[in-house]
Amino acid sequence: MRPGQLKPNEFEVAILERLALDLPRLVPLISQLHVQSREYTGVGSYTNFLCAESTPEFGEQPVHLNSLISMPGVPNGMGAVLFFENGKPKFLEIFTYGDPWDGSYDGFSIDKVA
Repeated sequence: MRPGQLKPNEFEVAILERLALDLPRLVPLISQLHVQSREYTGVGSYTNFLCAESTPEFGEQPVHLNSLISMPGVPNGMGAVLFFENGKPKFLEIFTYGDPWDGSYDGFSIDKVA
């Protein structure tokens, strides 16, 4: 692993794995992701990825998480969107529904939306 590149944390992996339930071709890419940077906005975050492999069917279309993320201290829950560039995961946007969030993720759960 090159300097400055990290693996996705357990929260990011859980979101990616939940996305992969609807997008099975994402599964082999998750283990190849390296984190280039993370930015916390106060109401969410952006995780920028580097990925060696691509899946052409992903193209440039973002994929929305069809589940609600429950997070202690975030009363209205959270959502996420994975963006692609040239068939590669480019960045993961995690956001709250109007509540502040400091980036900690202890005690999170991801519930399927009915």
